[in-house]
Amino acid sequence: MTNSNSKCIQLSKLALLLIPIALLPACGGSSGSSDSTPQNDSNVNTDNGNPTTLATGQRQFGAPSDGQIRPGVLISSADGSCTSNFVYFDPSGNYYIGAAAHCFSPDTNSGVDSCETTNQLIGAPVSIGNASVPGTLAYSSWQAMQDEGETPGSSACVGNDFALVKIDAQDLANVHPSALVYGGPIALFEGDAAVGDGVYSYGSSDLNLGLEPLREKSGQITGLSDDGWTYSIGTDNPGVPGDSGSAVLHESGKALGVLVTVGTGFSTACLGLCSLVSNGVANLDMALSYANDSMGTDIRLATWNNFTPR
Repeated sequence: MTNSNSKCIQLSKLALLLIPIALLPACGGSSGSSDSTPQNDSNVNTDNGNPTTLATGQRQFGAPSDGQIRPGVLISSADGSCTSNFVYFDPSGNYYIGAAAHCFSPDTNSGVDSCETTNQLIGAPVSIGNASVPGTLAYSSWQAMQDEGETPGSSACVGNDFALVKIDAQDLANVHPSALVYGGPIALFEGDAAVGDGVYSYGSSDLNLGLEPLREKSGQITGLSDDGWTYSIGTDNPGVPGDSGSAVLHESGKALGVLVTVGTGFSTACLGLCSLVSNGVANLDMALSYANDSMGTDIRLATWNNFTPR
């Protein structure tokens, strides 16, 4: 995404979507298993003996481990693979892992407007990193916007790129809301963040060669566009195929957005970062609100109060 302070060439959404190796020379990946068991209906978490406040109604979680279903694991479907963002829950006790809607459409790189694409059916099986059984596609903003009759080319159609995958009940004991590497999110970032604010993200793509320094991304917000639906961020490491759908954390530790596109070029608004890459990020506050309105439910962000950015 571009703005008046940025001269970036934006690539298609498939630039972050992991597609089969026959079509692209490199692919994304992930791993794991775990031993942490959440308990029901508590809003206080204890990690190393320190109590922290959780989102009202979510389960209680122990210390996180790499083998859990967490923000940053790989998500795979019939249309490719990408990285998960945050963990969510609803009043019925169902838990979800977030992704990007374009990960579930064969039209991602075909030039078709997001509000006119063909999308996977709700209920389609989805592989989740560290899960013992597949989850199911519970929500796709691309399909929801078509059902709501959004006008192709509108700000919502351009910027709303969000999906929810329901985690099977068999795997609920292995779910944790803490984002890989950074921890958090401590809460949902509501409203608009400011240009210059710091951001953090993590990608699961195999193009990062399994090297943690390449998976980790930090940078700054360089713009806000599409009537608030989209942030542009400059980062030290680029988003690569397979990183699409990643969680983007605000410097405060709050959940800010979903990584959905990547562009290249010099950004004059990088405010000291001077990154060569400008990633597009869907505004999570707006995307989650749209999802709840569309689904007629109250899905909330699961939180973890220990946030330690590098």
